[in-house]
Amino acid sequence: MLSNLTIVPEGEVDARLLPALAAIDKPTTLGFLNAHGVNLCWDRSSVARNFTDLDYLLRDGIGVDLCCRRLGWKGGENLNGTDFIPRLLQHRGGSISVLGTQSPWLEVAAQRLRDRGAKIVSAHHGFERPEFYVNQVLADRPDVVLLAMGMPKQEEVAALIKEAADWPVLIICGGAILDWISERFERAPEFYRRNNLEWVYRLRKEPARLFRRYVIGNPLMILRLPAMARAVNRDGLQPKGPPTL
Repeated sequence: MLSNLTIVPEGEVDARLLPALAAIDKPTTLGFLNAHGVNLCWDRSSVARNFTDLDYLLRDGIGVDLCCRRLGWKGGENLNGTDFIPRLLQHRGGSISVLGTQSPWLEVAAQRLRDRGAKIVSAHHGFERPEFYVNQVLADRPDVVLLAMGMPKQEEVAALIKEAADWPVLIICGGAILDWISERFERAPEFYRRNNLEWVYRLRKEPARLFRRYVIGNPLMILRLPAMARAVNRDGLQPKGPPTL
């Protein structure tokens, strides 16, 4: 999945990435890879395939930047979904199906998106079987599908929607984006975000839920780096560059 990363050099998000995503002419999937995602892909080949099949896989966080550096790659722009997705929705425009999280955060997030000018055509919680969301999207035919079910379910749903759709819909794997928009979770102060320490702040706020992901998962990913590097070097893999318009 690392070779599927779309590495966007700093300063080229507005010039190249956002315009390319606004101008798609076929069903297109976009997701984010963080350290947790790397570990999920390592443990389950089916999850890795869904990440590899994403049309755009963006680097999210310092953990994947460390992976890139270990492989001799430039990590490019850090594009965490919490900051990038609202920019993308505004740039893309059009109608949106919002699928994920739970009440009341789903309804709060949908209303806040409407307040920002978004056209929400449907909103549903994230606990149905994947086929439900495919049918919902086929009925709505939105310009954007925003999935907020968490990894790895949302990547599976994204692949199924892409396979079934016959119009240029942008399918975004957004993780906890609706929880952030609804302010269910508190963003870290600027100091933490500026110094790649937002995960520390989140761990302090939710130690029980995030202990395994961060305290166990982050070191585990680092221990796996040599094996990942050997595989990438053996196969001569390279990340994707930014899109050409």
